Amino acid sequence: MSYTDRPGLGARLLRLPGQLLLALVNATALLVIVACVLVIVVLNRVDTAGERIAGTVTDAALARLEVSPAEFKTRLETLDSRITGLSEQLKNPDLSDHWEVSQQLKDLNGNLAQIRLAAEGLSAVGPDVTTTAFEQAGKLLTGSLFALRGCEVPQPVDGPSS
Repeated sequence: MSYTDRPGLGARLLRLPGQLLLALVNATALLVIVACVLVIVVLNRVDTAGERIAGTVTDAALARLEVSPAEFKTRLETLDSRITGLSEQLKNPDLSDHWEVSQQLKDLNGNLAQIRLAAEGLSAVGPDVTTTAFEQAGKLLTGSLFALRGCEVPQPVDGPSS
């Protein structure tokens, strides 16, 4: 290309707005891609935090009930089968004795009263669970920000501050 084949200053200035617009579109596309990647990373961390919080809440609830998860599941299945059996007996009153049905109803009411007391105890623990959930979310967010900056997460000091 010789000197005479080059476009003049006027032609280059006329192409400048188009080139600026193309550069802006490219920069915007790059920013959108970076934002999408960051959203995916954050959603993954939120999902992980949600699983941790749900696990903590479940463990706290079962600890409050003083029962293991397997035992709790067994109790619920037993209660469900008892309700189903009692419903069948009430549909056909000729199949069983009236005293037996009334005794089963009393047992079932006792079980439901225990469940009600446990639910009231769990609702009383609600603010503690919320506080714990926010603390865990804060720790996760802080750790993520430190990791993003490439810093070490500071360890809390267990002594009295002076």
